Amino acid sequence: MKLRKKYPTSANAEINLTALLDVVFSILAFFILLSAALTVPSRIGVDLPISDRNTKGESNSEGLKPEDVFVITLDPSGQMLKDGKFISSSQLAQDISRFLAISSKGMVVLSADDSNVSYQIVISRLSELRAIAGNRVAIATSRS
Repeated sequence: MKLRKKYPTSANAEINLTALLDVVFSILAFFILLSAALTVPSRIGVDLPISDRNTKGESNSEGLKPEDVFVITLDPSGQMLKDGKFISSSQLAQDISRFLAISSKGMVVLSADDSNVSYQIVISRLSELRAIAGNRVAIATSRS
């Protein structure tokens, strides 16, 4: 006696994973976006001045005379200039120390008006100047 199977077997049975992969990638995208929103961006240690402006165009650097400002300019390659001349780091440190000893309200101002100067160079030069002059360092900005 021959037994017959109730259901015939299929040689080309397949499992469609498209729906499963759609769900898995949707969940993955959700967690990636969620983790990006929950991370805190790293902060740069720059204390921005508090602006107390009552009228338009008034600056918050009252009481500073031109002789109380030591201006350093950055060129696109990251070289520091004083009065249009390149200055070495050691000479700059000596000049700033002398300037701050003479001027009690003196500020060291870093000017990077050239749009070709990268932010990384500006931040690294600011940290070098803060190592020399402490909290008496400022950055010059211009309206564009």
